[in-house]
Amino acid sequence: MKRVLAFAKRFLMPHFRWLVITFITGLITAAVSGLGVPLMVKFVFPIVFYAGDGELPLLMQYIPSLQEMSHMTVLLLACASMPIIFAIRGVAMWANHVVVNILGLRILESLRKTVFSHVQQLPIAYLEGQRKGDMVSRIVADTGNVQNVLSHVANDLVKQPITCLCAFAAFMYLLFSTGSPEMAIVLVFIGLAAWPVISFGKRISLRAKRAQAELGELNTVVQQNLETQREIRAYALEEREIADFVSSSQAYKHNMTKLVKYQRVIIPIMETVTALALAFLLVAGKNSGMGLEDFLALAAAMFFTFDSLKKAGQAFNRLNEAQGSLTRLEDVLAVDNPIADPVNPVPMPAKVKGELDFRNLTFAYDTGKPVLKDINVHIPAGQIVGLVGPSGAGKTTFASLIPRFYEATEGCVCVDGIDVKDVTMHDLREQLSIVGQQALLFSGTIRENIALGKPGATAEQIQAAADAARVSAFLDNQPQGIDTQLGQGGAGLSGGQRQRVAIARAFVKDAPILILDEATASLDAESEREIQQELDKLAQGRTTLIVAHRFSTLRNAHRILVFEHGRIVGDGPHEELYATCPLYKELFDRQGAV
Repeated sequence: MKRVLAFAKRFLMPHFRWLVITFITGLITAAVSGLGVPLMVKFVFPIVFYAGDGELPLLMQYIPSLQEMSHMTVLLLACASMPIIFAIRGVAMWANHVVVNILGLRILESLRKTVFSHVQQLPIAYLEGQRKGDMVSRIVADTGNVQNVLSHVANDLVKQPITCLCAFAAFMYLLFSTGSPEMAIVLVFIGLAAWPVISFGKRISLRAKRAQAELGELNTVVQQNLETQREIRAYALEEREIADFVSSSQAYKHNMTKLVKYQRVIIPIMETVTALALAFLLVAGKNSGMGLEDFLALAAAMFFTFDSLKKAGQAFNRLNEAQGSLTRLEDVLAVDNPIADPVNPVPMPAKVKGELDFRNLTFAYDTGKPVLKDINVHIPAGQIVGLVGPSGAGKTTFASLIPRFYEATEGCVCVDGIDVKDVTMHDLREQLSIVGQQALLFSGTIRENIALGKPGATAEQIQAAADAARVSAFLDNQPQGIDTQLGQGGAGLSGGQRQRVAIARAFVKDAPILILDEATASLDAESEREIQQELDKLAQGRTTLIVAHRFSTLRNAHRILVFEHGRIVGDGPHEELYATCPLYKELFDRQGAV
């Protein structure tokens, strides 16, 4: 409950005005339902069935002016009160539902924005360790569950108890006004009605958490399947994928079935208890000589008491159900990003020279297991530097420390003598362009994908970048040229074409520092040769780091750093390394590079 209150304070209070309107409309609905209907039965029905002789109905006794009116006038007024009461109740209920939904949508938007924004700030190492489908489930499904609690359930937990209290007040008033206070023993049944809510609450919370986790796993299976369709069909893995999907789906179904059973068990128990209470009231009322009007009024009051208890119990169960989603969201929101902007950042020039220094640098993903050890390297501005070594030697990690994708465990990385920890990440990354092995494009047009490198770039700048990267060479074959709409991940373009768009993005950004992380590794020889020409043009005049397995991509490198087990074991031009560094000579000869 503390977690729910904490979330409520964080996401409900900014919408306080809507919360107040929700409370007022709920209060009116509750009061009219809990008090209006039972009292209408008590006071209005006797007037309707009053024959003109015998004891006057109570309402006529309380309002003497009614006695001076004709019977038909009194009857019309009494009958008119019924649609008025129900109209007030209906309008209040409608307004309450509308406001609750508006409040819910505002909360959902705020909650999803908070979680999604937090995810953008999380360490890359953390995100790489998470399953994408499960993370999507947390951002979309879990936030929806929490929104349901913070709006609809919060409304019921306010409205239903008030309805219950009003109906209970009417019930007690009617008991004492009829001279039958001993029948208050019927309230023992309220305790019976509360039992299933308390008994099944923890089970509902546990099953809900498991169900949300299984939904995340199911999303992961589907997402992974859709992203690897070529491999699945190439290796005839369709049956295995179907089996994995069915297994995850059945696990989710099993937990949801249990959850639904626990959720719905309250309804038959509450209805049985209500029927028992009415039966007791009927017998006790008959033995005490209670009239039909009094019994109907008491029965209406009791019905609204137990009905509101039932709805409050269902809301409480939904509250328990959301505990699982709250836990899963808290797990994400509680992750701190150790890579943060400094409190008082050092201003960085609009365009740096591109001089890089790695000073006494050590980095470890896990404590005690350094990936890079005691690195000391100076890279002058404008130098093209190749990074080579066996897989896992630390090449990509070395390059990733410049944009602060990871934080150095010891030592520092400096750009133009400024420690990257002392500037904002936005200012730092404005000085960098990165072209990776997989050219990840976004849904949108080719033009929009190029312009991502420099928001606000002019049409002339975008076209110049497209020409420089030879994107223009394949635009004539696209339906709308540079404005052709691409699918997710750049669907509609070949691997080489996607890579050229990524290179054009780097051209239009025109950053002084360039990182090429195996930018041609996934291409065929012909595409590599063509793309390499664009990369050579892009590297001119920039400080460039080239992470490479193919030595053919290093022909223009001024200098090469050789990595082994997290250390730099070779540093120099090709001829020098080939003569003095056994590892470099072995790697070079293994490729038969020329």
